[in-house]
Amino acid sequence: MSNIKHTVSTGNVYEDLGYEDSAEMKIKAKAVRMLARTIADSGETQTQVAKILGIDQPKISRILRGQFRGLSLEKIIGYIMALGNDVDVKVSEKHNGGSPGHFSIAAVQ
Repeated sequence: MSNIKHTVSTGNVYEDLGYEDSAEMKIKAKAVRMLARTIADSGETQTQVAKILGIDQPKISRILRGQFRGLSLEKIIGYIMALGNDVDVKVSEKHNGGSPGHFSIAAVQ
């Protein structure tokens, strides 16, 4: 047995790092992963995507590198939609008591 000290993750790196808005940051990170996938699948360059979205290429680069703290979830979803994707939001009843709700974002093939 090793005596290496470690901390078990909560499953949310932003919470582990002490961010007050950790739940929101986790959701936005999932949306940014979808944006990154959309961009990669499009075959477009960041410059071409930036032109479509009406922003500059360095902003796209910052977002894709995880620097999206000041960007709203609505804006990220708007970018995904502007690149030709539909976004559907589904709200369902919780079945596991008093725990906080769960957010999921996934690509549909």
